[in-house]
Amino acid sequence: MAEVYVGRHVDEAGTLGPMVAVKKLLPHLVKDTSIVRMFLNEARITAQIQHPNVVRIFELGQVDGEPFIAMELLEGHTWADLRNRAAENGRRMPMGVALYILTQACRGLDAAHKAKGDDGQPLALVHRDFTPDNIHVGVHGEVKVIDFGIAKTASWGAGTEPGTLKGKFFYMSPEMILAKPVDHRADVFAAGVMLYEQLCGRRPFTGTSVDEVVMKIATGKPTPPTTYDPAVPSPLEAICLAALNRNVDSRFQSLEVLADAIEAVGGEAQVASAEEVAQYVNSLFPEKDDATRMTLRRAREVDPSHPGTRLPQPGEPLGATMPTPQRVDEARVASRATDYVPVFEPPGSGASQPVDDSPEPPTQMERPVLPDLNADRPASLAPEELPKRSRTPIFVGVGVLVALVLIAMIGFREPSFSPTERLALAEKATPEERLELLEPLVKAPDVTEEQLKAAAGMVRDAKDWKLTLELVDAWLLKNPKSFDARLVEAEAATAARFGKRAETAIAEASKLSPDDPRPDAALARLRELQGDSSGALEGWTQAARKSKGTTEYLARQGYWFSQAGRLDEAELALNKVMRAKPDPATAAELGFVKFRKSKPDEALRLLKGAVKDDPGLMVAHYYLGAVLVQKGDLAAAREAYTAADALAGDDARPLTALCELEAMAGPEGQLEAAKKKLKERFPKDAEAIITRCSVPPTPPL
Repeated sequence: MAEVYVGRHVDEAGTLGPMVAVKKLLPHLVKDTSIVRMFLNEARITAQIQHPNVVRIFELGQVDGEPFIAMELLEGHTWADLRNRAAENGRRMPMGVALYILTQACRGLDAAHKAKGDDGQPLALVHRDFTPDNIHVGVHGEVKVIDFGIAKTASWGAGTEPGTLKGKFFYMSPEMILAKPVDHRADVFAAGVMLYEQLCGRRPFTGTSVDEVVMKIATGKPTPPTTYDPAVPSPLEAICLAALNRNVDSRFQSLEVLADAIEAVGGEAQVASAEEVAQYVNSLFPEKDDATRMTLRRAREVDPSHPGTRLPQPGEPLGATMPTPQRVDEARVASRATDYVPVFEPPGSGASQPVDDSPEPPTQMERPVLPDLNADRPASLAPEELPKRSRTPIFVGVGVLVALVLIAMIGFREPSFSPTERLALAEKATPEERLELLEPLVKAPDVTEEQLKAAAGMVRDAKDWKLTLELVDAWLLKNPKSFDARLVEAEAATAARFGKRAETAIAEASKLSPDDPRPDAALARLRELQGDSSGALEGWTQAARKSKGTTEYLARQGYWFSQAGRLDEAELALNKVMRAKPDPATAAELGFVKFRKSKPDEALRLLKGAVKDDPGLMVAHYYLGAVLVQKGDLAAAREAYTAADALAGDDARPLTALCELEAMAGPEGQLEAAKKKLKERFPKDAEAIITRCSVPPTPPL
């Protein structure tokens, strides 16, 4: 609904202030009263809140009838961006970093809850959209709550029409969904959802449709986080479940109390420092690879203004009012080309900024000060009187260089093959030679769509995702509406951990062929990689529905039903697969479902069959061990867990289960040997895992 500019405030005297973000309502929306109300609501509410963890509003106004908001310029990314990037890298955000972001955001929004208006009366504010998308994390570790566009207050109401449900439904409180009176404790519930997501890697309320999720929020209660991850500290679990209590009076009564409780846990849940958060943000989004930060840098570099100077008057030469550039030593110019001085200094500080002598440019956004090339020219010497420098050596040098290049091009030029010849040769070549043969097709002017499709398929099989995407780009230039190209793009972008590009490709493929199940399956695979179990289940469910029972999609749907604890649905889907096309992996998962449905004999039969058919299937051995423990056969269970551990690689679950089994076995067990192996294999997590060895084994996950 708006566009954002970087700008500066200019007073009547022409004095320039620091850079700000100017949010301007799009012209075609100015006539929409509901949108204008939401836009103004954001500024009026946010301006009443003065807290370091809430974005600052400097001015609300309009130019030619178009509203704008001048607000604090933030450099960084939303918490949602950070979580998505971490998921694309196959990781979950570190606990301490996530807890710092959440507690700081809670303190900022708590200040908003307690804010008073100009009349001294409490605003009684409710954000109503307290989500990772509206928590900004700066490159220096600062955390800000943003976007109060749909917030509700006692004085101004909300920036929405009465009776409408606003916000992201995953974070809505039961009272919001049931249209009951809502106060600041609805935001406490949203904070509980965000905490749950961090602890479990999944949302507390999931389903295959919006209606199902909303119903679960309104009527259900979340599964305890330790069900999914027994290593979750019990105090943190208790805090999370209290924040998610359906009864508003049983929740934390303020975000401040919630933040205090989280910070008091300590141990494995020790809250990180701002410096650690800043380091993490910059590790996920290095400045040189961060388009947003580079855009801001370029904006500062081309900005002709500087705090404390005045704008040139009409007719005055540009730059006449600017500070004189600092002189630059010739030797340093030769080594660095430019020097840097900070653009921003606090208004009115009058502090001089030293030239930086470090080998790398400072991290603060800066602009280059170019050397004065005329500084050493005698004042009496006119430009045309400058001594003429001999150019012969330059021409000779260039001639020799050109000759060498031509010789190299003639002597070492790659043989010229047509696209057809390249494809034929690639089919018979080694994998390495194949990639070298196919890469030139990216820029070949005479290549056809079919040839690019064939080349992309061969490169995809070689798992060179970068070259695959380059070939897809060329393919899409030939045919922007190619469904097959979008599918290949989705697969390659997913494998290369380019989550946003994968999502875009999948969305385009779905538009081109809405009834085809393959885009839904591609989205499900992306969600699996990102650790979004509810998203994976939704994708496989849609793919299975559209394909009318393809066993591959049904098997994955059944697996995620099983992992979500929806055992009846999992059993139904997995049984269908076993009847149509049985396989060991499906049998193992169905055995796990039977085990949890208290059908140990059926589970044992299925799991023994899976192990026999595929001895290399780790989860079959792992699940079998759990069934044998339940049946009291510890010796056989030990054997199953040992076999699973041998196949597990960096998966600690079988060894953890074996440690628990040895604790259960008592003096006859091999507990110390299991603990020693844990410390050798998983040194970082060993202590946390070993603490579980004194309690009975938990069902495997």
